[in-house]
Amino acid sequence: MQWITLLLVVASAGDVQAAAADNTVENYLKSNAAAGNKPNSLIDQVSPYLLQHAYNPVHWHAWGEQAFKLAIKQDKPIFLSIGYSTCYWCHVMAHESFENEKIAVILNRHFISIKLDREERPDIDNVYMAATELLNGYGGWPMTVFLNHELEPFHAGVYYPPETADNSTGLTELLLMVADLWREDRNRIEMIAEQVALKIKADADQSMAAVAIDEQIHQLAMEQVSDIYDDEYAGFGVAPKFPRPGIFRYLLELAAAEQAYSEQALQMVRDTLVAMSQGGIFDQVGGGFHRYSVDQRWQVPHFEKMLYTQALMSLAYTRLYELEPEQRYRDVAIRTLDFVMAEMRHPEGAFYSALDASSRMPDREETLTEGAYYLWRAAKLRALLDKDEWSLVQEYFDIRDAGNIESDPRGEFVRLNILSVSDDFKHTDLGKSRQTLLDNAMRKLATQRSERPRPHLDDKVISAWNGMMIRALVEASRVYDAREYLDAAVAAAGFMQDKLVDENTGTLFRRLRKDEAGIDATLDDYAWYVNGLLALYGFTNDSQWLSQALQLTARQVELFHDADLGGFYESGAVRNVLFRSRSAYDGALPSANAVAVENLLLLASYSRNEKWRRMANATIAAFAGSINND
Repeated sequence: MQWITLLLVVASAGDVQAAAADNTVENYLKSNAAAGNKPNSLIDQVSPYLLQHAYNPVHWHAWGEQAFKLAIKQDKPIFLSIGYSTCYWCHVMAHESFENEKIAVILNRHFISIKLDREERPDIDNVYMAATELLNGYGGWPMTVFLNHELEPFHAGVYYPPETADNSTGLTELLLMVADLWREDRNRIEMIAEQVALKIKADADQSMAAVAIDEQIHQLAMEQVSDIYDDEYAGFGVAPKFPRPGIFRYLLELAAAEQAYSEQALQMVRDTLVAMSQGGIFDQVGGGFHRYSVDQRWQVPHFEKMLYTQALMSLAYTRLYELEPEQRYRDVAIRTLDFVMAEMRHPEGAFYSALDASSRMPDREETLTEGAYYLWRAAKLRALLDKDEWSLVQEYFDIRDAGNIESDPRGEFVRLNILSVSDDFKHTDLGKSRQTLLDNAMRKLATQRSERPRPHLDDKVISAWNGMMIRALVEASRVYDAREYLDAAVAAAGFMQDKLVDENTGTLFRRLRKDEAGIDATLDDYAWYVNGLLALYGFTNDSQWLSQALQLTARQVELFHDADLGGFYESGAVRNVLFRSRSAYDGALPSANAVAVENLLLLASYSRNEKWRRMANATIAAFAGSINND
């Protein structure tokens, strides 16, 4: 389903603890500095993820020419570790391996080690994720990749334990094997690296000769969506189950079009959004969605909260509300937006990136526990609530003294409960009095939870994700007649224009942290920020938003457009990337090329300039072959 969003556009036209244990990057840096510990070169970086590793004994380098030249000079392979600051397993591997003196000695002796924040450089992350999936059949973070001097990957994986155990290769053994192979059989490494690079380059270039979209494409799309639809628990695919915003939007717009497949499309997306709103993937106390569910039932989430998830899920529920104006859809959208406004907003109006999956348990503050902020012991709930409230909450969420989390392979959640609506109540109207009782109970839970140690906040401002949030806020303001959301969208757009757009060149930056903008923006950033600006213009008719959208789109064309084959590259020309790819792939985020097409069609309509429509059509044609063939 890599092209589903593009199809939609066509259709619609020292002895100091690790950073994670301190819970904030600033505390980690201050405590290590106070202890007199010596940092590595990451201390000069802005990224919270890189700073979390600034006091590792590993001699880390940031991605760039300095590290590449050093690898050539010392004739060492590159050890590339990719992750992000709110990634649970990144924290685990950092503590187990990158704070491990034995492993650090091996890395420092035999490799040039590079740390990369995937949220700062999604273009690089995409390249090496393709290699990881090619070599393993799966991918994820932390991503562990070995590169030659041409930045070609010859081995890749995800999380590795420090030592080999239970048929899992440990990082220590792997590093020594690679170091030996680099010394003894370099030709084999170079051959593997060349083959892997050629394969992922070929797979990434999806542009084909311009052809028409097959008239039966919606039938084919619905067949593919139906094949992966979960008839028992709703959603698409098997565990772990992710929100699929590209599929959601396609189905919602197909339902709105009242075509042959509209009823089926509406049923699948409705049932999925209802199931998600009742599951543990939705924060029943504070609002907002976790990144994905580790089980098939949407009960047990991986507890990170990403800004893009909130924006895209809010858009889905708001669109569903437009088609079927039921209060429950509105409530989920508003609770999601209100969570972001309360917990992820920059004081000047933009929005931060993510909340960590882990935090400290009140009774075990020396260690981090995944989901600690969101989980409950039955005894705590019983003591917190009055008799009637406890009786209802116990039934409604199936609270048990032994815990209600069935998917717990590592035994992390013993005697803990996740708030996920029990099967007995999923199709039951509580009635006014019991709903009031539940609401009172949930307010008590929210008050108590606010006293717990909070998860780490990644306070980067990312252009693409803020563009999504602007769009979500504008749509909510329009549909729910809520002025506060429009005001928030305007404030975020003003922040972006002031802080993340170079006033001299009109170039957009990818991220801002601590008032420092940097990293050249990707296609994702331009496309989504322009999408947010066009939503503002469409709703307010204020010409400043259209003017900014036109200027940024012109810059996007200069930087990313493929004039020969059509479509847009995902990164600019000089980015230290193995190759530049064009893609219609829908992953956690809908395809940036699809968003760009939507923007171009809107610009053609708003500005009455047909050049934008021609460019949109050329982009569609560039991917038509892969759409028809997939």
